[in-house]
Amino acid sequence: ELTSQPYPIRIHFDPATADFFEQEELYPLEKVNFRRYQKEDIPFLFSLNGEILSFTENTCSMRKDIIAGGFYFLTCWHEYILARKGIPKGRVDFRESLQYRWDFSEIPVVDVYCQILYRVISIVLPEFIRDIHWQEKKAFALSLSHDVDYWHYWTKDQLIKTYRYNLTTLTRRPFAAIYKSCGHFLHKTLSNHPQAKIEHILKREDALNVQSTWFILARDDFDDSRQNYCADPKAMAEIISSLGQRDVGLHGSPQAAFSLTTLLQELNTLKSLGFNPSGFRTHYLHFDYQQSFSILEEAGLSYDSTLGYWEHAGYRAGTSFPFYPFNLKENRPFRVLEIPLIVMDTTLHSHKAMNLSPWSAYLRVSRLMSRSAQYQSHLSLLWHNTTFDLIDFPLWGALYWRFIRKAQKTKGWVTSLSQIYDEWVNLSY
Repeated sequence: ELTSQPYPIRIHFDPATADFFEQEELYPLEKVNFRRYQKEDIPFLFSLNGEILSFTENTCSMRKDIIAGGFYFLTCWHEYILARKGIPKGRVDFRESLQYRWDFSEIPVVDVYCQILYRVISIVLPEFIRDIHWQEKKAFALSLSHDVDYWHYWTKDQLIKTYRYNLTTLTRRPFAAIYKSCGHFLHKTLSNHPQAKIEHILKREDALNVQSTWFILARDDFDDSRQNYCADPKAMAEIISSLGQRDVGLHGSPQAAFSLTTLLQELNTLKSLGFNPSGFRTHYLHFDYQQSFSILEEAGLSYDSTLGYWEHAGYRAGTSFPFYPFNLKENRPFRVLEIPLIVMDTTLHSHKAMNLSPWSAYLRVSRLMSRSAQYQSHLSLLWHNTTFDLIDFPLWGALYWRFIRKAQKTKGWVTSLSQIYDEWVNLSY
């Protein structure tokens, strides 16, 4: 309703912005506008140059269109347009993103927009401000999950293959080759058992009073036969024994993100084994925002945790908070909650990704955790069961436990993805 009185808060809006979305374009790189906020350079889209905020005695004018900018990031609009231009479906290429181009992948842009708006409301309309907490008293949330890409990774063939590789590299990397060869013989052949490893992880999580989500594969035709463990009665008996009473989601095959028939087959496989999966994450992070969320919604899944970059830690949709993705075709939110994937162990240590040492990874993730506390937001942590291997990934398993203890010491709520979902959908704000 129009009024002669000035609105207490006014957010800049350019009518041409609506035309931009109707024409389905990429936002021009040269028009990204950066301004300093809380010691960080924050990107703004569809905005005026100059300061972020302008105050009078009783009003505030926001010169940045945080609504349209937030929509651009939360819909992964950049990916949507690239897909329409013929980019092959599969795992999104981080190097094609705005985050990569302007180096802000580790800044939760939409979270910052929300905090700016929160600050303005606290000044101009303080009666509408409410405290933000998780579980009523926690400062931020840290969600834990494990992707079980392999159950019996160290088969006899894999041991022989690895042993031969270490022999061929003996002159080039003598210490590492000898260490791996001896370690594999002693550890893998004498004491390594996947069920014992899983139960050790669960026991330590229980001791720390935290829960995690386990994503299980449910196909029997992967090229790597070690991933076809759902067809191995012995392996499934061990999995059911260890994880039958835990929070288990579907680690969907790449095809399941693009085919409802395939997705339902895999869900039914898990259900036939006694699991009741409500969450989903695609193997290899293959995903197409608009198509995949439509399929997940039709299958009746409650949440997904795939939206993240394989090559880099950070915020693919610009936010750390759970959110309902937007169905552009039907102009409505999807009924599947997205819990963003922010940090993955493979991303941190792989030489094809960030290639960090354990110490560098600790500093990097600690910085992200500090941001979560700053914005009262969320940080997700994915640690594969194979990364707890003492021989092949020394110190990386210990790093996982260190992150949990750090979060608990800084008033973080450490929990599973399902509990994050329950907390979010039951908010009474």
